Amino acid sequence: MTSYQALVNLSQPRKDNSKETDLIAPGETVDLTDEQAAQWLPPHRAFAMIRKAEGEQALPAVLPRQMFGIAINPRTGKLLGRPGPPAEARPDPPGSSTVQVQIPEAAEPQPGSENEPPPQDAVDLPPRRRAAAAKG
Repeated sequence: MTSYQALVNLSQPRKDNSKETDLIAPGETVDLTDEQAAQWLPPHRAFAMIRKAEGEQALPAVLPRQMFGIAINPRTGKLLGRPGPPAEARPDPPGSSTVQVQIPEAAEPQPGSENEPPPQDAVDLPPRRRAAAAKG
C-alpha cells in the first residue's frame, strides 16, 4: 500500500467489499493499493485526482469543469462524455460552420417605413370553397 493525498473530494469504497464508501476530503492522506489508486488517475479520470503524499505541498486549484468530461467505460474501453463531436463523426461540409451576413432583400421593410400605408397592388385571395361552405 502506498500513501496518497486527495486533491478533490473522493468517495472511496471500503476495503471490506461492502457497499459503503469513505469520504476523503482534499488534502487528506489515504493508503491505497495500486489498483485502487489507478481508479483516480488518467485514463479513468480527466486528470489525476490523487498524488503521492510527499511532504507539504499546496493543493492545486481545481475547477468543476476540469473534473468532468472525460472518462472511460470499463466494460467497452471507449471514452465517455468527451466534449465535441464523436470521433467517428463525419466532418462538416465546407461553408457550413461559418456565419454569413446577408444584405436585406428589397421586400423587407426598411427602418422607418413601418408607419407607411401598405401598397395598393396587394390582391386578397378568395376564400376556399370548404371554408366558405362551413361558415354559411
